Amino acid sequence: MIDKMSAVVYTAPNEVTFVKDYQSTQQDRDDDVLLRIESVGICGSDMHAYHGKDPRRKPGVILGHEFCGEIVGGKNSGKIVTGNPLITCGVCSYCLQGRDNLCSDRDMIGMNRQGAFAQYMNIPEKCLVEAPKDMDPNHVALTEPAATVVHAVDIAIKESYMPIKDCHVLVIGAGAIGLLTSLLLKSYGVKMQILETNLARHQCVKEHVGVSATNPITQSVKNEEFDVIIDCVGSEKTSSLSFEAIKTGGVIVNVGLQSWTSSVNIRKLTLQEIKLVGCYTYNMEDFKSALKLIRSGDFGNLSWVKEYPLSEASFAFNELHNDRMSSAKVVLRPHY
Repeated sequence: MIDKMSAVVYTAPNEVTFVKDYQSTQQDRDDDVLLRIESVGICGSDMHAYHGKDPRRKPGVILGHEFCGEIVGGKNSGKIVTGNPLITCGVCSYCLQGRDNLCSDRDMIGMNRQGAFAQYMNIPEKCLVEAPKDMDPNHVALTEPAATVVHAVDIAIKESYMPIKDCHVLVIGAGAIGLLTSLLLKSYGVKMQILETNLARHQCVKEHVGVSATNPITQSVKNEEFDVIIDCVGSEKTSSLSFEAIKTGGVIVNVGLQSWTSSVNIRKLTLQEIKLVGCYTYNMEDFKSALKLIRSGDFGNLSWVKEYPLSEASFAFNELHNDRMSSAKVVLRPHY
């Protein structure tokens, strides 16, 4: 780790602080590679920590795990990379099954280790995925959320009783995960409805997905209308709505984690053979696939991504907190 650098530190609930001469106390590991961070996205889980609702992310940590960086030093110096922020053991039964996202002995960048809201970051070399040098760094930084979407849509495809292109799909939420989910489903030619309470994002949905978003606060959603529901919010309200809106024999894929608990309509789950499937992050193959899909344009042109200098992180977090941000994804640029 560089002795001194600019970084954004989570200092208290609803507070992140830009530190111009941050000195890291993190101990480097033998397999670490030093990255010069070019672009880093603000994730919903970063906002969850910002709100003081994630006890795993404590004040003093540098958040940020959606990144594009350049390797500094060593035989691969100069290569442009993104990376899987899940640092897995590689030897447990889950890792050996290819389900490394469920590793029983994992660390995570921006949680157990300092994250990417900084000019430089260390990460194990095995986590890195090389990106083409001509790719926009902001697009490369979207690999991590896109990998979650690849994993979620793959679950929906496998669990659905008919081909995904023939399903009527409900996507709940049009933040980064919801919008990327909708864009990937669009590439499959899926008929869908998208729910979003932040009206500032409706125009973005219309422009890039070609669907008019529905505000569930003021507009009703039909009961038992959808073959597949992908909940990218994960609140008690969206969980309840999912069970009302799903058809008999349908599939609900839960991605969001806004609430720590929720109620499940166990009677409908049983009597109508509803499949409720959790979706946690991605495996390494999902991660590599996501970068390729971004590169090939399956997620569209991504022109809706908004960037700020790292020094304006506090402003960006506050705008997201107050639902004043029309863009579904904000990235920070540490070297502006």
